[in-house]
Amino acid sequence: MGYAAGTLPEAFDLVVATHVSMCDDCRAAIAEYDAVGGEVMLDMPPMDVDADALAATLAMIDKGAPVPKPRQKARGVFPAPLQDYVAGDLSAVKWRKVGGGVSQMVLKTSGDATVRLLKIPAGTAIPDHGHHGTELTLVLQGAFFDDTDRFAAGD
Repeated sequence: MGYAAGTLPEAFDLVVATHVSMCDDCRAAIAEYDAVGGEVMLDMPPMDVDADALAATLAMIDKGAPVPKPRQKARGVFPAPLQDYVAGDLSAVKWRKVGGGVSQMVLKTSGDATVRLLKIPAGTAIPDHGHHGTELTLVLQGAFFDDTDRFAAGD
């Protein structure tokens, strides 16, 4: 619901948007949440606005920069939401080695949370580690196992 309502921190929003772009069932669920949100808004009492609110809004639109034409996203490893942050696909990533064959790139998002792309070679074991706060993991390519399950692209 937080994603549909637009209330997630930017980093979480990026992970969810990327996952949703890879998951048909999740896109359908988001459409349902959006519909519920629309119904809730329809049931809300009208709000008073300034008499010139429409004219002021239209004036701001007229002054705004032209909207760039959406570019066609290249097919590749990264789904469209992630391509926007990386400015391309896998070849645009500036990997930094972190040890044990693992490389990472930290994406710029708002200060509430961070997004890290990790490139982990097949067969590499990730040592037990901890984090402050909540961690979301999304597999973009390949798969991995943990103590309880197997996770593949889109998980």
